[in-house]
Amino acid sequence: MKQLMVALVTPFTEENKVDYKALDRIVHRLMKEGCDGFIVCGTTAETPTLSHNEKLSILRHVIRKVKHRAQIWYGCGSNDTAATILACKEAEKEDIDGVLLVTPYYSKPNAAGLYAHYDAIASAVHTNIMLYNVPSRTGVELTQETIHDLLNTHDNITALKQACSNLDTVKRLKAQHPAFQIYSGEDGFFDEGFDAGMDGLISVMGHVCMRKLRSFCDEGRVDNKLRKQLYELASLTFCEASPAPVKYMLHTLDECENILRLPLVAVSTAAQEKIQSCAALYRQ
Repeated sequence: MKQLMVALVTPFTEENKVDYKALDRIVHRLMKEGCDGFIVCGTTAETPTLSHNEKLSILRHVIRKVKHRAQIWYGCGSNDTAATILACKEAEKEDIDGVLLVTPYYSKPNAAGLYAHYDAIASAVHTNIMLYNVPSRTGVELTQETIHDLLNTHDNITALKQACSNLDTVKRLKAQHPAFQIYSGEDGFFDEGFDAGMDGLISVMGHVCMRKLRSFCDEGRVDNKLRKQLYELASLTFCEASPAPVKYMLHTLDECENILRLPLVAVSTAAQEKIQSCAALYRQ
C-alpha cells in the first residue's frame, strides 16, 4: 500500500497569527480520511516567514494533535550546515519520525558540497533524515550517485522526497536500496512515480482530496476517471504560487482564512474563478 502524507499549510488569522484552531480542523479531518503522515514546516507551510518560536510551537501542537496516529516529519533544513545541525539536534528531542532536509538553496553547492553537507548532518544527529530534492526551488539537484554514497555511509538517512520528474534516479535507487523510502513530492507526477517504484506521495492537493487519493491507491489505481480528476486538481493546486491555491480551496471549505504572509499573496480573482468552477474536484 502506498503511503500518503500531506505537506501541511500554516493557517493564519486575520491578525496574521498562526491559527491553531484551523490547523486542528485540517489535521483532524485528514487523519479521519486516511492520511498517513504530515510534513510540518516544509515549503508549503510558508516556513521562511515563520519565526523560530512559531515553528517549534506548530510542531509541538501537531505532535499533541496526532498522538502517534500518523507520521510527523519536521522541515528544518537550510543552506547553512552548522545551523541545520543545531536545528536537527533541537528537533530530535521532540516526538517525531524524522527531519526533512532540503538541499542548500541559493548557494548551489556541487555534488561534493552536497555530500559533505548531508554527511556532516547525519554524523552529528541520530534522528531519521528524509532528503528533499526540489531543484526547481533550490537551483541544485541531488543525483542518484550522491544519494547512493550517502546511503552507503549513514543508516539514519532513510527516505527521500523527490520533487522533480527524474524517475531514472528513483528506479536506480530502488534497485540498489530496496528498503530506502522514496516519496513523490510532485502532485502532477504521482502515478508515474508509483510506476517507477516510489513508496508514496507527499502531497499539497491532498489537503482537499485525501479520500480520492486514498481510494485511487487502495483500489489498484484502475479508475481512469478518478486519475483524470486528480491530475486536473494537481494542475489547479499549482496554478499560482503554492500554497496560495490550496489555501483558497481550504477557505472555500470553511477550514481556514485565505491569508498568506508576504511576499506571498492570495490567488488572483481569475484563479479564484477557475478554482470555483472546478470545485467539484475537491468537494468530496
